[in-house]
Amino acid sequence: MDRARIEAAAEIIAGARREGRLLEPLPDTCRPRSLAEGYDVQNIFREAWPDTVAGWKIGATSPTTMERFNVGEPVYGPFFARDVYTSPAAPDGSRLRHIAIESEFAYRLGADLPARTAPYTREEIVAAIDALIPAFEIVSPRFANIPFDHVASAAADCMLNWAMILGQPITDWRGIDVASHQVTLSIDGLVTGQGTGAECLGDPRNVLDWVVEKLRAGGIGLKKGQILSTGTCTGIVPLKRGQTAVADFGTLGKVEVRFG
Repeated sequence: MDRARIEAAAEIIAGARREGRLLEPLPDTCRPRSLAEGYDVQNIFREAWPDTVAGWKIGATSPTTMERFNVGEPVYGPFFARDVYTSPAAPDGSRLRHIAIESEFAYRLGADLPARTAPYTREEIVAAIDALIPAFEIVSPRFANIPFDHVASAAADCMLNWAMILGQPITDWRGIDVASHQVTLSIDGLVTGQGTGAECLGDPRNVLDWVVEKLRAGGIGLKKGQILSTGTCTGIVPLKRGQTAVADFGTLGKVEVRFG
């Protein structure tokens, strides 16, 4: 994909993001034709967007979601500092045309993992993590519909992220069996989803291994304070303005959001 086409796609997505409007599929003249091209668009967008990268979300970490996107591995995207909220959160949803939520285990870096030639080991990655954080990812793509049929466009659109809602960080996390830890999602008190960390490549730490390697191979380093969110344990669930969503992580606490 030549530079002009990449920049044209990135600018269309940036314009939709700035103006709060929805796109139909990107024009054929600049629509990415592969996941690699989708990441090229994402990289140009990320470099041009006037905000700091606060972390990375990893999507399609469950077999069900991989199947919906027709991929054999997860897909990553950045999220930005202005789009991070602390639970209980009440963001302004007036410009959002559609909202979906995902209950996720997120991890905060306490040390840099710079881009380098050699892959990082599991031990190095775990040593760099200083906290586990229960979280909601807010999915609100710049497209009129979630492009399950075109993952390259999803990747170009920062893998459809709009915001992250963070619960209380847990610093004493290494002894927690996150893979078997139960998470329950409720909307207005009605349970709408349940799952465990095993939904995320069998264990969220496997997701950490995957994304750190993918970013390293792409020449992208990670910085202290950035957050890695490892995929939904309770599915992709629509949320309407005025509804209250609560993800109950049991002994790890709760995350709450309500859009006005």
